[in-house]
Amino acid sequence: MFVISVSPLKRGITIDTLSYFSSTAYPVGTILTIPVRNASIFGLVTKSEAVSTAKTALRAATFSLKKLPPQIDAPIIGDAYIKTAQALSAYYATPLGTILYNLLPPEIRSGDIPLPHTHHIRETAIHTPQILHASKKDRYLSYRSLVRETFAHSGSILIVVPSSIDASEIEIELGAGIADRIITLTSTMTTSELKKAYLKLDDFSKTKLIIATTSHAIIERHDITLVIMEHARSTYYKEFNRPYLDYRDVLRIHSQHAGRKIIFADILPRTEEEKLRRDESYYTYGETPKRMELPGKLEIINMVKDITDTTNFSLISPEVMTHIKNTRKKKENVFLFAARRGLAPLVSCMDCTYIFRSSESGAPYSLIRTVRDGVEERWFVCSVSGEKIRAAETCPACGSWRLRERGIGIQQVYDELHKLFPDVPIILFDHLSARTYKKALFLRDTFYTTRGAILLGTHMAIPYLTKPVSLSVVVNMDALLATPTWRIEEENLALLLTLRERTRDTVLVQTRTPESSVLTHAKAGSVEQFYSEELELRKAFNYPPYATFIHFTWQGTLEHVKKIEEEISRSFASFGITIYPNPTAPSTAPIFYALIRVPSAEWPHPEISARIKNIHPSVRVVINPDRIV
Repeated sequence: MFVISVSPLKRGITIDTLSYFSSTAYPVGTILTIPVRNASIFGLVTKSEAVSTAKTALRAATFSLKKLPPQIDAPIIGDAYIKTAQALSAYYATPLGTILYNLLPPEIRSGDIPLPHTHHIRETAIHTPQILHASKKDRYLSYRSLVRETFAHSGSILIVVPSSIDASEIEIELGAGIADRIITLTSTMTTSELKKAYLKLDDFSKTKLIIATTSHAIIERHDITLVIMEHARSTYYKEFNRPYLDYRDVLRIHSQHAGRKIIFADILPRTEEEKLRRDESYYTYGETPKRMELPGKLEIINMVKDITDTTNFSLISPEVMTHIKNTRKKKENVFLFAARRGLAPLVSCMDCTYIFRSSESGAPYSLIRTVRDGVEERWFVCSVSGEKIRAAETCPACGSWRLRERGIGIQQVYDELHKLFPDVPIILFDHLSARTYKKALFLRDTFYTTRGAILLGTHMAIPYLTKPVSLSVVVNMDALLATPTWRIEEENLALLLTLRERTRDTVLVQTRTPESSVLTHAKAGSVEQFYSEELELRKAFNYPPYATFIHFTWQGTLEHVKKIEEEISRSFASFGITIYPNPTAPSTAPIFYALIRVPSAEWPHPEISARIKNIHPSVRVVINPDRIV
């Protein structure tokens, strides 16, 4: 008989290991079906030992072990996969089973598709990561060269992308002549499509070009020698659910254990990667530009002069109007970017200044308009918690009917465009109009096939600009400059460079702060100077890459919040923890935050990690979040 230690593969289970009796000594990495309470779930074998060697522990145990049911042809995960999960478990202070659960593709952890019997990795060489800093056009030229070179050396190549539309574009760009060697794995594929892809993945007669989103990024195939992370600074690489994995960390660690080369590629790599490149901890692929040469030129439209007369104020300035009309005369298309969704990002009372906020998060509600059966409905939506309620008609504080929409939302811009251009086809691309991948593709195709059309979109529209447009307009740059994230300068510069890259003629930026340094860098393409200034600021404020943020969030009743605060303060007092409240949270359900800054070279810190695992499960813990307030 044997004692089998198993990590349960299920989200939310805080127990790291369960033990069972078994007549079979399953090797480490085997995926088994295990009984947990009255249900059966998947678990991964982390240890297997004979009963004779575990007698002391078994005698001391206060519980009896269940017996595992017999398992035939149980799939086995490779060593590199397990070592990666163990390293991530330490880095994110999260149980091993939770990490493994997140790394497995959804169709495999649900049992819809069995784990493929691919050849596991045995190579142990460690390669230094590389940075490819270039425009999309130049990145694709590099990818074609790398594919040919990798195939010539009998290797397969994995390109990881942040979204399905990126996967589709790369497949088109790189597929000429090698269509039979391409395997695509994305979260929007059907089960039947995934089954066909897995069959091709198990075919070793030819080396492959594998294109995958993060849901399928960890692939156990022995001949993959190179991994490329396309658009490596995308926020989609950071998970939105526990344990909030960052797939830049996941793939870097997995590549080390799998002996693969890895390249981080983007028009503007993150400042963290640039710091490592400057320290020569990362190498440079090709040349790093001091300035980006891009097809679209950037022009700044100063909106201060347009708001002095409030009676004639327009969301679209006369200069932008002229450019749009001239572009449409040539039957060419226009893209307008709006930062905020809905009609307005905030609603307040004109009499008592009350601001409508979410009762769950304390964040201001956005005002959203929907149309159902021809009837317009208005809703308050919280972008933080996702809470959605019907929009109020009166102020709950003073009863006033005088409510005002503040800020510029995309639906408000849409209404304004219809007034200014009543006969022009205007396509709205936001979270309501592009709810699914197929709907998003339909909107994109409609835009490109309709001559003289205007596409109005939020951030989610940017990846769908797969062909250049003649004119791009940032409707309200000031909304972007006010985004509460410590990455704000980097995010805004990347957006403006991307718009310049995907625009043939001009990118117009409407703003009341034309002197902003990010606009100066975006106009000149001066990326090296931007990095130098950004690194200096981050060092002064002790931000990543100079420190690792450990960020805590908790909410509840006054009694619960106070109890958690005392627990966290006591547990992490010796690590310089800072605790602070959310000033806008409801008084009946306050929100508190805590932050620990750990020198980057000292993380993961074993003692801090151990204490994190012991705090109350209602506390959200995120490593290096983009927002700390």
